[in-house]
Amino acid sequence: MKKILKRHYASYVAAMVLLVMLMLTFYGRISDTAAVFKANIELQKMERQGYKDYEVLDGSFKFSIPASWSAWEQKFMGGEIIYDLNYITPNKKIHGFIQVWKIDKPLSQFLEEAKNAAVDSTDFKSYNLKEIMVNRNKGYLLQYERPKDTGGYYRSYEAFLEDGKGKIYRASFYTDEKDWRKYYPLMFNRIIQSFRIK
Repeated sequence: MKKILKRHYASYVAAMVLLVMLMLTFYGRISDTAAVFKANIELQKMERQGYKDYEVLDGSFKFSIPASWSAWEQKFMGGEIIYDLNYITPNKKIHGFIQVWKIDKPLSQFLEEAKNAAVDSTDFKSYNLKEIMVNRNKGYLLQYERPKDTGGYYRSYEAFLEDGKGKIYRASFYTDEKDWRKYYPLMFNRIIQSFRIK
């Protein structure tokens, strides 16, 4: 009788463990599916609002950003930054800029110098640089996380393209790490892919 009870008890425990494992796996998949569904809804909202087209520097550079974003141009002294458009989302969770730089050095050197010029380049939580191609223009996609003065981290998503004529085209997007959403790279890439450089 004890053997039968032990066997039933072991079978019961094994069934419960299996059930818990299945529930956890199923919950994880539901959670992932819900996150993807929510991201798609947010991205569709962004796409529905439309985009505003910009044509600058005598028509040699064209790009688009979401129409609902507040945007303003800024002038810089010194001549290196020849175009700058700052922007911020209505909820103030994403801000950044699109710039054109006139410099006489390779883009890879420019990025290396920028990284080394950071106040403390060892304070990056993450730093990922990879080569990209946008409409026949070579460049780099840079993603990193750095500490904020007020605590926590901010995330950066930046693209740098070169035209082979001494100009660098930059798109930078910044957000608080806690506000980061999975669909942001899709939205940022949509803006980066809108770059048309003559």
